[in-house]
Amino acid sequence: MPPWGPSRSSAATKRAASGRLRGEIVDYILLGVVAGLAAVERKGFLQAMLSRPIVLAPAAGLLLGDLAGGLAVAPALELLWLGAVNLGAAVPVHEALGAAAIAGGAVLAGKALGTGVTPAVAVLAVVLCAPLALAGRKADRLVEQQNERLAARADALLERGDFRAAVRENLYGLAMPFAISAVLAPLGAAVSAAMVPAVLRHLPGAEGPLAAGWIAFTAFAAASAARAIRAPGAPVAFFAALAAGTIAILLAPGGVR
Repeated sequence: MPPWGPSRSSAATKRAASGRLRGEIVDYILLGVVAGLAAVERKGFLQAMLSRPIVLAPAAGLLLGDLAGGLAVAPALELLWLGAVNLGAAVPVHEALGAAAIAGGAVLAGKALGTGVTPAVAVLAVVLCAPLALAGRKADRLVEQQNERLAARADALLERGDFRAAVRENLYGLAMPFAISAVLAPLGAAVSAAMVPAVLRHLPGAEGPLAAGWIAFTAFAAASAARAIRAPGAPVAFFAALAAGTIAILLAPGGVR
């Protein structure tokens, strides 16, 4: 090291690294905010279908600087979770949480690799982040139990004429789903952004089979959508797509891109 401190190139490298770190932090904050808002919109407020994967995944991609990446994963995720609808007392899988984590993870992993969202990146992001949709359903059940208590307190406050306090109870009910998704979606995306590049760099030959896996996943998602809408012949389409996807994975040449 020179006697008068670090070299200019070393200082520039540190500044560049610091800038990248700040950019990554901002990315995760943005993803958390959009995931939290989607969690509120899907069930607690508005319910204009803005939290559906076909809308949410491109929105997440746009905020993270890769609209095309979000668009690439959106149709398959929408098809996969087409039957995840909040009707009555039903508690479906948390499609908004899953879509935000998958889209965010795929985009950030593509950035780390410098390739953008490829089929291999997308299918690995699905494998790593899709379980969050199931975790979100368990969280929704806990939120509903908490909201029952909040509703009882709001009723008591209304009986006493404390309208402002009753409104606050309603806002508390929106805070929990926001916070859960705002934490879990960036966490899942961070795992994806770390693991997907590591896997693809250490196993370059896996790119072809994983690309075929994305095709298989898309076929499976389409069959699941047909089943969800109770289309004629849906069971046949479901099992045919599953078989075709399995065959595609088994027969995929290593050179498929």
